[in-house]
Amino acid sequence: MRTLIFATAIRILTPVFLVFSIYILLRGHNHPGGGFIGGLIGSIAFVFHTLAHGTKQTNKSYFNLTFYKFDKKPDHGKFRHALRLLRKNIVRNKNEKPVFIWNYYLLRLRPTYLMATGLLVAVFSGSVGLFTGKPFMAAYWLNAKIPLIGSLGTPLLFDTGVYLLVLGMVLKMVFTMSKD
Repeated sequence: MRTLIFATAIRILTPVFLVFSIYILLRGHNHPGGGFIGGLIGSIAFVFHTLAHGTKQTNKSYFNLTFYKFDKKPDHGKFRHALRLLRKNIVRNKNEKPVFIWNYYLLRLRPTYLMATGLLVAVFSGSVGLFTGKPFMAAYWLNAKIPLIGSLGTPLLFDTGVYLLVLGMVLKMVFTMSKD
């Protein structure tokens, strides 16, 4: 059951859930479970958005990145070129088509890609030790500390991989079960 109140609340709460999940990821790299719990919290945001708006709208809003490209370089200043494009895109008659065609490239981020990227990042973070002659999953830390994050190292990289893997797994399950 989709209601206006639920849809509006989820539109506001989705960024809050995502920021909190990133906070848990960064806070938890020195403590157990930062990547796993952060991935679950991040996936909860998308589960609620799917319940409120449907699978197609969630995919369109968060997992389709669109890049626009102009056909030709502007001859005049940017403002004059934008005005010329607007003038060309105005359709005066119903049968008349716009003269200027926008070219765009669509990049789809699928949950399977998130799982594969997360697994690749996690395995790479564990393999750093093998390249230096240490055991698998040996931790390496940078000397610099970043405020609010702490020190950076391979455990944070591993937790980021787990975060992406969990997020992709839950999203794949939810999108598969809620197909229209």
